[in-house]
Amino acid sequence: MISGLPGVVVVDDRQDELDSIKEAFFSAGIPCLPIRYHNGEPDNESGIDHVNISEWISPRIVVTDLNLTEVQGAKAPILVGPLAKMLKKLSMRGPYLLCIWSKLESEVADVVRLLEERHGDEINLPLHVSVIQKSKFLTDPEKLKEKISNLISESSLFDILLNWESRVSEAGRNAVATLYTIAQHNSAGNSAEERANELRKILGAIGNEAVGIKNANDNPAIAMETGLIPVLEDQIRSMPDVELFGKWKEAVPEIGKRQDIDDAIKSKLNTFFHVEEVEEGYPKDCRGVFVGINIDYLQVKENLLKFESRIGRKMKVLLHEEFLPKTDDNAEKRLREEARDETILGFLEISPACDYAQKKIKFPRYILGALVPEKYEVLTSLPNAQGVGNKAHEGIHRLPKIEVKGKIYIVKFSFKYQFGAQPHDNQWFGASLFRVRDQILSAITFSCSQYGSRPGIISFL
Repeated sequence: MISGLPGVVVVDDRQDELDSIKEAFFSAGIPCLPIRYHNGEPDNESGIDHVNISEWISPRIVVTDLNLTEVQGAKAPILVGPLAKMLKKLSMRGPYLLCIWSKLESEVADVVRLLEERHGDEINLPLHVSVIQKSKFLTDPEKLKEKISNLISESSLFDILLNWESRVSEAGRNAVATLYTIAQHNSAGNSAEERANELRKILGAIGNEAVGIKNANDNPAIAMETGLIPVLEDQIRSMPDVELFGKWKEAVPEIGKRQDIDDAIKSKLNTFFHVEEVEEGYPKDCRGVFVGINIDYLQVKENLLKFESRIGRKMKVLLHEEFLPKTDDNAEKRLREEARDETILGFLEISPACDYAQKKIKFPRYILGALVPEKYEVLTSLPNAQGVGNKAHEGIHRLPKIEVKGKIYIVKFSFKYQFGAQPHDNQWFGASLFRVRDQILSAITFSCSQYGSRPGIISFL
C-alpha cells in the first residue's frame, strides 16, 4: 500500500482515458494532478506547458500514456522524444516511479533504454518503471484501483524511501500540532487572532532562546530553524515502527556489510553530511560559516602587508607552514607554486553554541582555513616517523574531502591562527562559501579547545 501522500501526476492526451486513471487514484484515496497532454501546438513543446507546475513539489510518481502524440504504428525511437520533453518539464528531483499507462506495453523496455541512453544527461531518470496495460485495466475499475494501491510496493527501495520522507513530514506536522495545542490551551480568549498571538509569542520565545534576542532579530529564519530542528528530530525518533527493520533490510541488503565506494562518491557524501553550500551573501557571523579571504582587498600591496603583519607571517610562508608543507623534491616545488595560486584561504566561524543564546551579544571567533584542490593532494601530506602524515603540526584539523561549487577540495584548518572580529567591520572577509554542519563543527571546536589548553613541559632528551 502507498504510505503518505507523495506527489502524483497523471498525463494522457485523451480526456476519457485520463479520467479513468484519475478516478482510479481517487478511489484508492490518493490525490493526483491530472494533466491533459496537448499535441501539435507550436507554443507547447512539452505538451504540458499550459499547466503551471513550477511552484509545486516535484512529483514522486508519474503515470503517463506512452503514445502521447497518437502516431500510428509508433516505435520506441519516435515515442521516447515526447516522453523525455514531458519529464523534463516536470523538473523531477530525487527518485521517482515512472508508470507507463499504455496499450503499447511491448515498446516500454526499448523506450526506457533509449530514455537512459539519449536523455540521461538532461533529465532525472526514474528509480523504478512500472507498466499498467490499458487493454487489461481500462475496462475494469476495481482491478485498476488495486493495481494503483500496490504500485509503490513493486520496488522495496522506492517504498522505504517514501516511507522515510513521510515520517519526516509527519514529524514536522506533529511538532507544529503540539505547539498549536499549547498556544490554544494558553490563549486568554477563543478568537482566532488571540490563538495566533499566543502562537507567535511561543515561536518568538523559541527563536530567542535558541540564538539570543539580538541574533534572532538579525537572523529570524536561522533562529527558528535552530530552535525547531531539535523538536523535529525528537518527533522522528519517537515514532516507533516495528516494520521498519525488515523494510530497510529488504530494500537495502547492503546495510551491515562493508561497501567499496569510489573517491568521487566519498567526497559527495562527505559534502552531504558535513557541509552545506551557501549563497555569497550568507551571514558571515553565522556559526560554522566558512568565509573566503577578500582577494581584491589583498591585491593592494599596503593591505597585504597589514594582513601579513597581523598574522606574523608572509603569505607564502603561511601557506607552506600550515597547509602545503615544504619538501626537497624539485617537481613538487614547481607543483606547489601552482597550488599556492589555486588554494583558497578563508576563515571558519567557531563561536561556542552558548554564545548564540542566553541573551548574549556575540563576538564572532574564527580560525584560519584553506581549501586545496584535490589535484594537489600530494602536497598536503608529508613524511613522518610513522610513514605519511596529513598535517604540519598538531594544531591542524583536516576534513574529509568535500565538494564546493562542483570542485573537490582538501580542507584544513589551523588552530594557531584565531581571530575575533565583527565581519561587517573586517575587510579581510570576502564571500561566504559553505557552512560546516553542527556535528563536524563540534569535532573541530573540541580539537581546537584541546589544542589551546595543551600543557607545556620542560623535557631533557
